[in-house]
Amino acid sequence: MERSAFSGQPSAAEGFGRINVGGRTLAYTEVSPPSPRANVLFLAWLGGSRLGWQSVVEAVGDEYRVFAPDHRDTGDSEAFTDPYLLADLADDAADFLRAVNAAPAFVVGLSMGGMVAQHLALRHPELVRGLVLVSTTPGGAASTPATERGRAALFLPADMEAQERARQALTLMTHQGFTEAHPEALDEAAAQAARHPMSAESFKRQFRAIRVHDVAADLARITVPTLVLHGEQDDLIPLPNAERLVAGVPDAELRVYPGTGHMPHLERPAEFLRDLRGFLEAHA
Repeated sequence: MERSAFSGQPSAAEGFGRINVGGRTLAYTEVSPPSPRANVLFLAWLGGSRLGWQSVVEAVGDEYRVFAPDHRDTGDSEAFTDPYLLADLADDAADFLRAVNAAPAFVVGLSMGGMVAQHLALRHPELVRGLVLVSTTPGGAASTPATERGRAALFLPADMEAQERARQALTLMTHQGFTEAHPEALDEAAAQAARHPMSAESFKRQFRAIRVHDVAADLARITVPTLVLHGEQDDLIPLPNAERLVAGVPDAELRVYPGTGHMPHLERPAEFLRDLRGFLEAHA
């Protein structure tokens, strides 16, 4: 059993598992009530593991069958040393959904996870019931780049200890003043980094995959219900990138959180859960 250090007891059954997907072993958390309304898949961001979604997974798991896998090469999943693309991570997610009999699913992805979700919807549309794209981008030449503060979060010193790296990255990714007001968020980030430290090589593999991400020309082929959630003050993936998503995906809806950075599920947890639950309820 796995549980966030700062969350309460979940009302649903919760478990940790490993499963063979395409010849690789992926680790995952599953939370589900006795009679779930639908399946929901959460995909993590650059440098993150499934633990980063834990509080949201526990909350949504009271009504839905929820999964949060570790991407290949991260967390408790099998080590992976070859280069890969985000499309490969999308294929992993597709194989995972089939293996756990959870398709079609609503797919919720933040940052890199949202990029993977876009590839998943394009490559395996039959497996996706709806998309919630958080703090993410379609990529491509028209992208609005990170601010100086956002770039600083990506390029912290390579020899920095994992827990300190997590603290500094979270401080730079969230809106100014957030971590000072919420030191428990820093403690949680450090604890997750201690549990799942990411090597510099793994981080580079993910970063290189992100650098070539570009589905801008294909967004019109995403026809499932889509909700785009973004922080107004996101320094890592600025707001115009979300606006490009909404302009490209038919009937996509945008919600912008004022005074919020790259991690709205941490910075605005009540509003984030309200919007996520509303979307799931409307389309389940």
